[in-house]
Amino acid sequence: MDTVRVTGGGAAQGGWDFFVSYTQADRAWAEWVAWELEAAGFAVVLQAWDMLAGDHWPLRVDEAVRGSAHTVAVMSGDYLTSEWATVERLAALRADPLGRGRRLLPVRVADVRDDGLSGSVVDIDLFGVSEQVARERLVSAARLVCTGGRGRPASRPGFPPAAAGRRPGGARFPDAPPQVRRMPWPRNPNFVGRAAELALLRDRLTGGAGAVPVLPQALHGLGGVGKTQLAVEYAYRYARCYDLVWWLDAEKPGLLLAGLGELAGMLGGDAGGSVEQSAGRAVELLRRAEAYPAWLVIVDNAAGPDVLGALEVANGLLAAAGGDGHVLVTSRDGRWSSLAAPVEIDVLPPPEAAGLLRRRVPGLATAQADRLADVVDGLPLALEQAGAWLAETGMPAAEYERLLHSRVRELMAQGAPAGRVPVAATWTVTLHDLGDPAAVTLARLWARFGPEPIPVDLIGPHVADLLPGELAAVAADPVALAAVRGRLVRLAVVRVVGDAVVMHRLVQAVLRDDTPEGERAGFQAAAHRLLAAAHPDERTTPAGWARYARLYPHVLATGLVDADDGESRNMVIWTVWYLRQVGDYPGSLALARRTHEQWIAVLGKDHSDTLTAAAGLAGTLRAVGDYPAARRLEEDVLARRREILGEDHPDTLSAAANLAGTLWAVGDYPAARRLQEDVLARRREILGEDHPDTLTVAADLAGTLRATGDYPAARRLQEDVLVRSRETLGEDHPNTLTVAADLAGTLRATGDYPAARRLQEDVLVRSRETLGEDHPNTLTVAANLAVTLRATGDYPAARRLQEDVLVRSRETLGEDHPNTLTVAANLAVTLRATGDYPAARRLQEDVLARRRETLGEDHPDTRAARRALADSGSDDL
Repeated sequence: MDTVRVTGGGAAQGGWDFFVSYTQADRAWAEWVAWELEAAGFAVVLQAWDMLAGDHWPLRVDEAVRGSAHTVAVMSGDYLTSEWATVERLAALRADPLGRGRRLLPVRVADVRDDGLSGSVVDIDLFGVSEQVARERLVSAARLVCTGGRGRPASRPGFPPAAAGRRPGGARFPDAPPQVRRMPWPRNPNFVGRAAELALLRDRLTGGAGAVPVLPQALHGLGGVGKTQLAVEYAYRYARCYDLVWWLDAEKPGLLLAGLGELAGMLGGDAGGSVEQSAGRAVELLRRAEAYPAWLVIVDNAAGPDVLGALEVANGLLAAAGGDGHVLVTSRDGRWSSLAAPVEIDVLPPPEAAGLLRRRVPGLATAQADRLADVVDGLPLALEQAGAWLAETGMPAAEYERLLHSRVRELMAQGAPAGRVPVAATWTVTLHDLGDPAAVTLARLWARFGPEPIPVDLIGPHVADLLPGELAAVAADPVALAAVRGRLVRLAVVRVVGDAVVMHRLVQAVLRDDTPEGERAGFQAAAHRLLAAAHPDERTTPAGWARYARLYPHVLATGLVDADDGESRNMVIWTVWYLRQVGDYPGSLALARRTHEQWIAVLGKDHSDTLTAAAGLAGTLRAVGDYPAARRLEEDVLARRREILGEDHPDTLSAAANLAGTLWAVGDYPAARRLQEDVLARRREILGEDHPDTLTVAADLAGTLRATGDYPAARRLQEDVLVRSRETLGEDHPNTLTVAADLAGTLRATGDYPAARRLQEDVLVRSRETLGEDHPNTLTVAANLAVTLRATGDYPAARRLQEDVLVRSRETLGEDHPNTLTVAANLAVTLRATGDYPAARRLQEDVLARRRETLGEDHPDTRAARRALADSGSDDL
């Protein structure tokens, strides 16, 4: 910090006389106090001035408290309920519990009393008196507790009477109310949260906390998100920092001009003429800042920068902002960067949203408030309406939540605070008033998707024929489509997030309900067709998986499982596969089960899509270690496909290969090998040597050969498959990495540890980059490398890696997953090799118990765990 105390008593050399403790609600008072103290010669540290962007805030506060001889506590109702303020006061009291050093100086800026922590410390009152009296009280009290000072600065803030103006360069006395004020909104007694937004606004407007003043500020966001209420709260909270506060309704140009004309009359500048001339004189008087140097003008509900910018007087008002003259704009439109600094206002975070509900409905249980806040996704106006309705009607919160799902538009038309448009009308009326059928259609279509980001490229010329109504013709022209999308963004019906748009879930619910009943099925079908056409170009690589990750929430939200066309069902099947590939087994299992059950009921057990869904479900069951259920499904699928499609159909061969994989997993290697050899021969003949499906079953067969001890044959087959996979799929394709990892395992089994280690290290690096640290395949590669490290005698490295993989496997796969148990068993071997016999035995006993429970007594892995535990018996002696 630049402030260095030169002389004085009480503070250590290089410290401060006073640390000013306050809350953001009282920042104006804190700055006035700090300014006056420094003007009187004291060294002061203040968060707003001395703790800037990039600082470690808790550390700097601690340094300030410890480095200051005294703490000034700016006491108000907000201060007494602030946890941080309590900590700061407590630090001063601990250093001087009896008050002999007068470490704490409470200054009351409101009529409040502390009945607890600092209630016994004598305070001074700064409120309810003139600025001169307040200054004298403050400085006199400060001089009683410490002495000394420095020449800071000559330009002391003065009391601002209207006729004389205010001397520049200082902080305005916060207890002087605005001399001119027009505020049609009362202060909202239910206002909660938004502390960060209010602090940001104050910093931006005044240049506090190291911010460069960028004026004016434009609050923008979704209708009902609380832009106007935030501006109202700012105006009341900081009213005493201004000589003039004036509210302008800017929904229509005429209202803005009329409001400025009225201001001209209040300022004595209305000498007749047109309303435009009067408005212009008001702007000129604001610009001069003579009678009222500190002013705040709020331009509420501005249609947009194009509309406001077309008015010469409005441009003049925006340009007049600067110094102590501030302009605050509220608008749904976010395109303000050329005229103002945009500040996006989002929904309330869950704790504040629930707090707003409980403030409106004091008897509402915390869990109910949390649930209801989540249902309306933190939208302030919806929360206010819900709270008002519950308070007025006594309706149980659970019933209100249920009605939100079935009668949302009707419910969201009830309970709006006085003077405010209900949530439902906020969006539907505005949308219909736009007079653009294509925009209405696009909004209703997006309302069918989930509240997660919707990729904008789902809709374009390539799918124009899939779209309903007027939107089909517009979508054929990229420029026209972008213009329609832009209109919805400007209305804040959606907001842009990268290359996607986001629509609030409550907006979606209202717009779905607003859609004529006869058109709803058409919009649902259009959403299904768009998703069905949205596959990535490369479906089997991580690059393609990113696309599925974005589509997955919309597959669920649109009910794509219920679609009656094959293309949509194909997207569902690929989504199940994608979730399994990225290791999201719970998500894959849930979607696979629902899909399988639904399609059995609708399509029948023998339908091709039903059998594919069954195969997908079995694959995920095998991945989570439920081998019996996977085997039953796969045997049924194979029998049906052989009967319906024949032995050589690709789907039949896939069913046989899947069953072989499960047979291998349960330790039935002979049966697995027979199936794999048969499938490999047929695929080579039908698909060719280099087809990905041929390579996959060849790699599976090689794994079975190794499991049965035929290492030379396994190695030859794996080396051949690896060469072909690299040429066909590429070095970093997941299938290629799996083959390389399997070959490394075979190399280790044959004693070629250096070659195994080199290959495993290479595969691990590629897997981490391609799949991520916690992907099941990556964890398997890391676990295998650890075994190789142990085999070469590098026990410390092996143990570190195994312990890391075990933690990740337990978190990713679960305690009882076969892969997790394999990692635990291998770690036990390493612990035993390094002499930690008790830990090794505990781990082995746990592995054996879990394998008996999940795999059964006769599974090869269970037998291996039994042998390992028996072999360790002598180690405890």
